[in-house]
Amino acid sequence: MDHQDYFAREEEERQARRDQLRFAAGMSDFVGVVVGFVVILIMVLLIFSLVNWLRRDITDTFTLLNTRLR
Repeated sequence: MDHQDYFAREEEERQARRDQLRFAAGMSDFVGVVVGFVVILIMVLLIFSLVNWLRRDITDTFTLLNTRLR
């Protein structure tokens, strides 16, 4: 009976370790999704900033060309 108790305890410890690893894997997935969302949000803001800068630059360029050609 003592031998079976040892194996039962070993199996419980293995199961507990497996559950801990599953939890850690789930948390790392969650953190990865949150970080990915933040990175995507930053990239979208950078693209909007670039488009606004480009629009202003094109407007300024045409204004400058228009004043020089007059």
